[in-house]
Amino acid sequence: MKLHYLWNIDPGYFHLKHATKTVVAILISLWLMRDEALFTQMMASIACGFSMQGVVAKAFSSRIKQVIVLDVAYFLVFALGLCVRDSVSWRACVLVLLGFFANYVRRFGLQTSVAPMMGWTLCFFATTLPFPNQAQAWNHIYGLVVGLGVSASMVLLIFPENYPRLFVKNTNRLFDLLAEGMRELRRQTPAIDGKSNSHYVESERISHQLTYLLESNQTIEQSDVFGEQSTQISEVLIQEYALVHAYRMMIDAYRILSRHDYSLSRATRLELTRHYKTLEKTLGSLRMAFDYSISCRPISVGGPVARWYRPVPLPAPALIMVILNVKLGFDLLEQHMSALLRGSDAH
Repeated sequence: MKLHYLWNIDPGYFHLKHATKTVVAILISLWLMRDEALFTQMMASIACGFSMQGVVAKAFSSRIKQVIVLDVAYFLVFALGLCVRDSVSWRACVLVLLGFFANYVRRFGLQTSVAPMMGWTLCFFATTLPFPNQAQAWNHIYGLVVGLGVSASMVLLIFPENYPRLFVKNTNRLFDLLAEGMRELRRQTPAIDGKSNSHYVESERISHQLTYLLESNQTIEQSDVFGEQSTQISEVLIQEYALVHAYRMMIDAYRILSRHDYSLSRATRLELTRHYKTLEKTLGSLRMAFDYSISCRPISVGGPVARWYRPVPLPAPALIMVILNVKLGFDLLEQHMSALLRGSDAH
């Protein structure tokens, strides 16, 4: 459960791995500069730590370009800071203009990146290094190059972010959560007599986790990482949203049953339990492979609508509508699971 919680707040553990890579990169920079002066070590480690941040591209080719551009920009702004460090007026002008540029450049695809502010901070850092003169500061510039080189290697080669693989893992986790949701609804069904809602909190938890997974997959789908298969991935994401919507429709129906103290007949509860059990097994066997193909055991869900509302007393038409909504949820789950499998076969 704790691992699932961590996955929900950090899908793929990308932030955890990035933090670890940052620490390791700084240690490597310090080790490479172990025989150098303290200021050189500081320059290497700070440049390394700062340049590890801000890379937001998801496609590997785009990430390479972004790392190269950012490292060149970091070097240039640091060099600019060294050039103006001895002039109070120039230093103030450069920092103000660079601060304006760092905020304005965010509109060009860097809204979620800290790279612009990292560049400004590196420039400010260059103006505050306690070297006696500019020439001596330039003599230690190789520390900056080492730090930038180590960070680029760590970002691109060590535990690189694999967003297509994350999409597959998120999808399979979504199927497992929906199966868990069917199990929770099956546990609630015998208690639908207007007296118990002990499992509603668990169903809401599942619903929130499904939202996190959908948001993560949508972010990945909107980035350019799938190439020719982007249309197939978009279709899969649409079906995932539809599956989650059907599940939430069923949760809402149960909430209405509990709120109005409606009671279901034993025959209806047994019928619901049987269908939930079938759906639980079917969703639990639904799997996406790393080539984006989806497989599943044969689907067998549903039944004549009359069997759903025949046991319900006629004086409760609202209850009939609630049960029909549950039945619609079953039908939608079957329909969209079948669409996922058909789409996989078509590709």
